[in-house]
Amino acid sequence: MTLATKITVARIVLIVPTVALYIAGMLAESLYLPLLITSCVLFAVLCSTDFVDGHIARKTGTVSALGKFLDPLADKIVIVVMLFLIVFFRDFSLAPAGVFPYDILVIALLGGLILTRELTVSIFRAIAASKGLVLAADIYGKIKTVLLDVGVAFLILGGVHEVIMYIGEIVFYLGAVLTVYSGLRYMVKNKHVLADATAAEPAKSAEAAPAAADSDADDDSANDGVDAPMSEK
Repeated sequence: MTLATKITVARIVLIVPTVALYIAGMLAESLYLPLLITSCVLFAVLCSTDFVDGHIARKTGTVSALGKFLDPLADKIVIVVMLFLIVFFRDFSLAPAGVFPYDILVIALLGGLILTRELTVSIFRAIAASKGLVLAADIYGKIKTVLLDVGVAFLILGGVHEVIMYIGEIVFYLGAVLTVYSGLRYMVKNKHVLADATAAEPAKSAEAAPAAADSDADDDSANDGVDAPMSEK
């Protein structure tokens, strides 16, 4: 196992205490604040070190299939699990009276939409890989990851103060919208991945036909140019 893959595995293992501390903090009122802060710090470490393993793998030339599989998996697991827990444990008694009454429902629906998007893009990439196609990463995908990470980090501490909660919701909503947009843009941009091989063949043949005709015409012209002097002799 390479160093980069070990770091990725360590990030996945770190998800366990992050989740456990959040659950403990929501269940133990006396330790609510310190446990949630610790959980949020671990979550921030998980997200901020996302680029480390990939950078090391590329720099040392140790990019592996296992690393390519585990790295995005770590990101998806921690985001999805924390969203589920935030929805499950959301404590409105700690929130002010003016809070948007359906915000938790919106967060739950957007969480499901984000999960659907990630599964769809993962299947799309798998199809591309099966055809030997390499798809370049989209900048919008990276931006949405940062927004979701920041939004969820604030939502973890959402019950502590209304300002933290509002910031978390706004950033998360922006990240969710960009998640859907980046997924659709990514697939439209690489729609050739879903092109049927049988449908592509006639198109290739049609493109090849004019080229062949032009080639024949050029050959005829060349022959005419050579035959003329020979006939004069």
